[in-house]
Amino acid sequence: MFDQARELHRHGMLHQFVTDYPVSRPIRFGVPRDRIKSLLATGLLNHGLRRVLGRLRPGLRSSLSRAMHNHFSKRLARVLPDDADFFIGLSSFCREALLHCRERGIKCAVDHGSLHQAEEAVLVRDEAARWGIERFTDECPDWIIAKEDEEFAAADYVFALSTAARDSLVRQGVPPDRVFVNPCGVDFFAFSPADDTGLDMSEAKAGEFRVIQVAGISLRKGTLDLIDAFDRAQLQGASLWFVGAGMESSGLAPIIGRMKTRNVSFLAPVPQFDLRAYYHRSSVFVLASIADGFGMVVPQAMACGLPVIVTENVGARDLVQDGVNGFIVPIRSPQAIAERLRFLFANRNIAMRMGKAARETVRRGFGWVDYGDRLAEFVRQRLAS
Repeated sequence: MFDQARELHRHGMLHQFVTDYPVSRPIRFGVPRDRIKSLLATGLLNHGLRRVLGRLRPGLRSSLSRAMHNHFSKRLARVLPDDADFFIGLSSFCREALLHCRERGIKCAVDHGSLHQAEEAVLVRDEAARWGIERFTDECPDWIIAKEDEEFAAADYVFALSTAARDSLVRQGVPPDRVFVNPCGVDFFAFSPADDTGLDMSEAKAGEFRVIQVAGISLRKGTLDLIDAFDRAQLQGASLWFVGAGMESSGLAPIIGRMKTRNVSFLAPVPQFDLRAYYHRSSVFVLASIADGFGMVVPQAMACGLPVIVTENVGARDLVQDGVNGFIVPIRSPQAIAERLRFLFANRNIAMRMGKAARETVRRGFGWVDYGDRLAEFVRQRLAS
């Protein structure tokens, strides 16, 4: 949303950006200070509670999370400027603001980053059953699904990040002519191949094979499938990196403890702009998600020159040409992932060519400027109609 606000400002369209983060955070992304309204007290409460939610029992965690969402939604509606022409709200946080806009004739959209949560919930429950897991933290509460459905009904438009997300929303009743698909961009300054930064990683790339997934440890992100796939691939001397938090709260630690994890490392999450160093030390990027509305890490890895392997339920599959700049595999198919890993391991020159093709793909239409241009044109057309 910070990148979105900056791009709207670049087009002279940002009237106000409302956030519960400190003003300094969106400023770092290029949002001008005089356009930011920070609900800082709300943010201190919400972000403080978020730090402890994972330690609470499920019922209390859901109740507190619901209170946080609703508190922000109501505050947002109260501070929304009446002289706005178009409002964009983040899903599950903007119901009252959307209703406020409808009452005043302000055109409005809800920005939704995932597949429809009802479909994600089914996919995650099925995944838990597949692995024999009774307690897990991935499932979306029913109240969020209901609230987002109210938002979809109240908004003039629904913004989605991928065709997978759009199709999921349409299956759940959102009219297709109200869905605007606009893939996330990537920061080409922050994410570029090693040879663009003066770092020569060619010897390391030639001498090792490292698989990387940047995502939280969870059922939804396909953590278990990738561990299984890496074991099946039997790549001599290769390693697998998971970069992201969640092992303790995921409920997956006992299962992972029973799996073969030789040469598998679980690394702590790192700030977004530090990820490039991890991509530079890797050979192939994988996102094995069961459900993922987009997956910003996919174009980031592609921008760094890595071939990618994604499942059919990863929204960023829209950027992947199977066999050209990466591979698309079915969900819950560790064998398919293993086969693609073996191919890339055995064909390093092809892997490098695919990585270069991945880089060119994101260069042609998937930067943040491209995202902003598409968004601004959409808003202009709707305001003119």
